[in-house]
Amino acid sequence: MYVPIRFPDDVEVIAAEAARFRALSHQDRMNSIRGLLAAGALMMRRSPNAEFLRTYSRQQEELARQAVKEFVTRHGGRT
Repeated sequence: MYVPIRFPDDVEVIAAEAARFRALSHQDRMNSIRGLLAAGALMMRRSPNAEFLRTYSRQQEELARQAVKEFVTRHGGRT
C-alpha cells in the first residue's frame, strides 16, 4: 500500500540517536544520563502508584544486593 507520508524507520531513528549520543563529550553523556534518571524519578514521585513504585524499587535493590553477595560468596576470594 502506498502511503504518501514517509515515517522514519525505527532502526534509522535509533541509529541516529546512538550516533548523537556517542558524539557527546563524556561529561555531556553523564549529564544526559543523569537527566533521564531525574526525569524517571520525578515521574515515579508524581505517579498515583508512587508508594508501590517506592516499595518495588526497594525490593529490587535488595534482590540485586543479595545476588551480588551470593555471586561474591560463590566466586570471589578464591586464589
